[in-house]
Amino acid sequence: MNVQRRNYTILLRSFSQTPLRNSFHSALEFASKVYNLAKPYGRRKLGLIIGFSFAQGLFQAIGVSSIFPFLALATDPERLRHSHAGKYFLKLLPEMGDRELLLASGIFAILMLAISNSVNLLSEFARTRYAHRFAHWLRTTLLAKIARKPYTEFLRENSSILIKKVVGDVTQFTTGVLLPLLDCLARIATIAILVTLLFYVHAEIAISACLVLGSFYLVVFQLFRKWRSKAIDGFKSANRGTFIEAQQLLSGIKPMKIHSAENFFLKRFKLHSKNLANLAAKLTLISNTPRYLVEPLAFSGIVATVLVFSARGQDLTALLPNLGVLALAGYRLLPAFQLLYGQVNQLATTEHALNEIFDEFLAAEEDFSETHIEITDPNRTIEPFEWSSSITLRDISFCYPGATKPILEDFNLNVPKNTSIGIVGESGAGKSTLIDLLIGLHNPTKGEILVDNKPISAQERRAWRACIGYVPQDIFLIDDTISANVAFGVDPKNIDIDSLRHAAKAAQILDYIEVLPNGWNSTVGERGVQLSGGQRQRIGLARALYHKPSLLVLDEATSALDQATERRVIDSIDNMADSMTIVIIAHRLTAIEGCDHRIDLSRSQEPLTS
Repeated sequence: MNVQRRNYTILLRSFSQTPLRNSFHSALEFASKVYNLAKPYGRRKLGLIIGFSFAQGLFQAIGVSSIFPFLALATDPERLRHSHAGKYFLKLLPEMGDRELLLASGIFAILMLAISNSVNLLSEFARTRYAHRFAHWLRTTLLAKIARKPYTEFLRENSSILIKKVVGDVTQFTTGVLLPLLDCLARIATIAILVTLLFYVHAEIAISACLVLGSFYLVVFQLFRKWRSKAIDGFKSANRGTFIEAQQLLSGIKPMKIHSAENFFLKRFKLHSKNLANLAAKLTLISNTPRYLVEPLAFSGIVATVLVFSARGQDLTALLPNLGVLALAGYRLLPAFQLLYGQVNQLATTEHALNEIFDEFLAAEEDFSETHIEITDPNRTIEPFEWSSSITLRDISFCYPGATKPILEDFNLNVPKNTSIGIVGESGAGKSTLIDLLIGLHNPTKGEILVDNKPISAQERRAWRACIGYVPQDIFLIDDTISANVAFGVDPKNIDIDSLRHAAKAAQILDYIEVLPNGWNSTVGERGVQLSGGQRQRIGLARALYHKPSLLVLDEATSALDQATERRVIDSIDNMADSMTIVIIAHRLTAIEGCDHRIDLSRSQEPLTS
């Protein structure tokens, strides 16, 4: 008994390591990922679509079986009249002759085939609409989840990869995973019901057909298993590469042209694009090859059936109705098998898109401090944080992920309200990091940031940012009008022109804007390419002042200005010092000479003057 049990255990272990079992587990994991993504969109919607898929298979079988009475009446009406099923149905109908029955059965068959095809069309429309609406929900939800992640997370991943996940991978998931998967359910339902019908018509032929066709496609699928595994990694790498290289080429077009580097980056893009083309071509070949082999195989089966029955001396006339049903069922089954095989191949080779989206969803579901705040609600307004005393940085240390030493260590700073503080220091001293901590983009590795002697909670962080006007050295401008760039993120219908003019005047750019042919409606181009560096910085300053902040942060905000314009901007800012707190980062001491307090971070983070 122990020997038998040991042999049985060995047999189970050997089966668990077979490619078939591995494929089964992979399929379950694949389906689980798709379901977990689709579940938040609506389980009832998904259930309805699955119901449509099974209804499609059922009506396929009804359409095929509806021709049996017509063929039976056309060949031997008396046989049908005396059969058990014939007697039952004839009782339900008025008395009719053979011609009337033949006509009625023909009309019935045509009607059933028309209804069957109508249900097929409706089912395909429902699946397609569900898939593309789900894709819309998935894109917006994924982008919202990514946007909620802490700023530090964006320093770890290339932005083009994130764009690829939101746009490219969701599209690939929709067309290469979700739609084929839903189609697979419809094909499986069709195959199962048609095979059941074949068993009812002729069990011997049905068993033979299932064994031959099933074994054929299973063997072919397993033969290409290793290639599909390589294709998953290949598609993922090539897709990432095309997005990265295209974005780098186009976003850096100015230095590309200056250094004549276009061909270098084009060559890298072509390499990834060529890999995509080659993989797609191979996938088409592998998906379609079985069709050209299975059609002769299926027809050979019909020929063999006729020859076998003929050799047995059976009446082929009596067999004709069954052969008609078998032929029409085969006509529906072969495309269903082929499409199912092709879609399973497509599912396997586009699994990378599912994995990219699913992994990003998992990462975004972590309990980040800002995740609970719904930023996609267009009607949600954030009221600025109210504070009255001071901002205190107490024993602050910060170390970037993966870095070996902190950029700031045990740093202390107190900024009283409505005062100004200037911060200087050589590159790498931690000036911009200090600002990112102050405005809440980073969380301190150690220590705490207090406002009015209380830490800002996660729920208050967006309100805290709403009271801050921030001007970085590198101004980000959207491809829109000047007014849209100054009133950044404000609906055009709600833009206050008086606030625009006031902010632009303080930023020393109002005169320039108002002499433009289109004034505030002038477009700035992608990332403000139609403006000079100094004009971009002044629009960035106007943006910071538009919402009348209580804390103004300038990170090298005047570095692109000429000395005369910089002086006017600084004087304008100094005039606001009584109504707002100002923090200035600069390389030049002249930019901070009017500040109430000054700090040199390159001198062990000690005050320069006070």
